[in-house]
Amino acid sequence: MEINKARLWDRQQQVGSIGADPQGGISRFAWTPEYKEACELLIKWMEEAGLGVRVDTVGNIYGRMEGTEDLPAILSGSHFDTVPNGGKFDGLTGIMTALEALQTMRDNGYKPRRPIEMVAFVNEEASQFLGGTFGSKAMCGVLPHDYPDVTKHRFTGEPLRDAMREFGMGLDPDNIENSIIDPKNYCCFIEVHIEQGRYLLEHDLPLAVVTDIAGIKQFYITLNGISCHAGGMAMEDRHDTLAAAAAVACEVERLAKTLSPNTRGTVGYIQSDPAEHNIIARQSVIPVDYREADDEKWQKFYDDLIAFVEKQCSERGLTYSVTTTIDERPSHCHPRLMSAIHKAAEGHRIPHTEMISFPCHDAVNIERIMPMGMIFLRSSNEGLSHCPEEYTTPEDLEAGANTLLGTFIDLCENDWE
Repeated sequence: MEINKARLWDRQQQVGSIGADPQGGISRFAWTPEYKEACELLIKWMEEAGLGVRVDTVGNIYGRMEGTEDLPAILSGSHFDTVPNGGKFDGLTGIMTALEALQTMRDNGYKPRRPIEMVAFVNEEASQFLGGTFGSKAMCGVLPHDYPDVTKHRFTGEPLRDAMREFGMGLDPDNIENSIIDPKNYCCFIEVHIEQGRYLLEHDLPLAVVTDIAGIKQFYITLNGISCHAGGMAMEDRHDTLAAAAAVACEVERLAKTLSPNTRGTVGYIQSDPAEHNIIARQSVIPVDYREADDEKWQKFYDDLIAFVEKQCSERGLTYSVTTTIDERPSHCHPRLMSAIHKAAEGHRIPHTEMISFPCHDAVNIERIMPMGMIFLRSSNEGLSHCPEEYTTPEDLEAGANTLLGTFIDLCENDWE
């Protein structure tokens, strides 16, 4: 069984163009008129593929192909929104390849043993209403009841509640709990996504089986000292937070380079006060972002960095505090799913490899409640993503959809164990 390459490409381009930005990219944000237009087109295609369609109370869209047996379903999909002035492939690829795989099954009269559901997650990018991977968080039941009231539009201050009500399509900000799924009804989740980097491009491979999704920790370290005159105060008598912050930034880089070949550690800036040429900074804030796929090393990075901060504070007479904004431990792809993806790629003679994902995906949340697997497709234009230049070839989309189709069939025809 082979997917229809031309249909997949045409649909990807058609829905991917909705939300065209004057700057040349795509700006299709959750709960906007452009997003609703794309949703209506997707639902039309899902119904044409014979899927049972539903929209949950937050805006996730499901399409279900029933199975011949009463078994837990396969779930597959990705996010439907974009970043500002983004591209046509990020997120959307996982939705369109899932739809094409199910459409191909219907075209060939194939009836799966277990049900298969595709899903289009809402507000993964959170470009206007901050708080990423919203749709999958809602499905997993980790959002507080008052989330639609406390979450505001980043520019207008509009409550999320109002945007959801205006959007329509049955969304209900008073019942976001009704979007929670029961993991007992599903055997696994599979997400197809573009790589958003250069690894597959440089290795001349169209596809990778993801092994892990790196844990992400983002936090702010605030150092407190004493402001004084740059000329009057002797070096040994200073409580200089900026000098300590610079040392911490260098330590973040050192830890990332020495902990493992795959660790990422970043300090994007240092914010100091009073930020004057001839005044020693009384306060400095260091934003830290690090990513690591190994659970023990992920924790060790934080522990070692905080120990270094404490040493700097002790030596310089400073105090510190930490404010954490993201604390996502690593997620790991299930061996059974990895094996099925490998087998499907080999069955279609698609060259492939294994790799770690360092960007976050909805799959991170879903992995907390059910087995998860991911397929990466080559980002062809210098590995660029989140920009108008984002591109994946028709041939690589075809490879991804055929691999997903083969994975579906494997999981339907063989026992999960």
